[in-house]
Amino acid sequence: MKQSHSPGWRLAVLSLATLAAGLSLVEAQLQTGQLQPAQQRLIPIRKSKADREGSSLMQEKGAVYLEGLVTREIKVKVTQAAPIYANLTGERWLGNLFPNQEVTLLAIGEKAYRVRGQAKQGQVAGWIGKAMVEGVSPELEQNLAKLHERQLLVNDLIDKQQVALGMTNDEVMASLGPPDKRNSKVDKDGRNDTFEYIRYQKVPQTQTAFDQFGRPYQSVTYLMVETGKATIVFEKGVVSSIEESEGLNLQAPTVRIVPPPIIIF
Repeated sequence: MKQSHSPGWRLAVLSLATLAAGLSLVEAQLQTGQLQPAQQRLIPIRKSKADREGSSLMQEKGAVYLEGLVTREIKVKVTQAAPIYANLTGERWLGNLFPNQEVTLLAIGEKAYRVRGQAKQGQVAGWIGKAMVEGVSPELEQNLAKLHERQLLVNDLIDKQQVALGMTNDEVMASLGPPDKRNSKVDKDGRNDTFEYIRYQKVPQTQTAFDQFGRPYQSVTYLMVETGKATIVFEKGVVSSIEESEGLNLQAPTVRIVPPPIIIF
């Protein structure tokens, strides 16, 4: 006679196993496909300026999302039939991914990946346990995490309309707009650019003029007077020096250096 066990019995056994493995119950359930819907809600993180303009996706706290971070899709392989969930808390089960299929990597969490692929229920995008995926090396995960940290730093500078050493041409223009003057130089070491940003102020000038009857009157004209200038020099595509006159305040109050961009592909 076949013996059946209640869901509560299976959950108790799983809880003992997770304690021995040092995993939380949610993490273990996600990896084994036994996660039940949880009564927890997603915690949205503050979106950067780029995120606000580029995506409306609700993001899991602590996860690294690849949208806007890499220039092309990263493909990985699902090694076995894998349950996929709407979020890391298992609030909603979406279906089961087919084994041995190629899927698109969308985000990286501590214990799970967000992927887009084909399930029995149709095309889905959600979270599956890392043990069920191959094709993501530890080096790739580390580089994506560093790239994500760099992006957050750059987005913060752009939000504040500031610049820092290590930013690229495009990042500086995203922060300050197109330069008033731009010079480029190409030599054996590559291309170097210089951006100049000039701040002007309208200064009123009062003059005495005469009308057609010879009567004097006061006229006011405005002159555009330069009040500040910043010179930003790029070497090999990133800011190497910033020189600005007093009053512009384009640099952060404390010296900030942005790590150079990481080339993933």
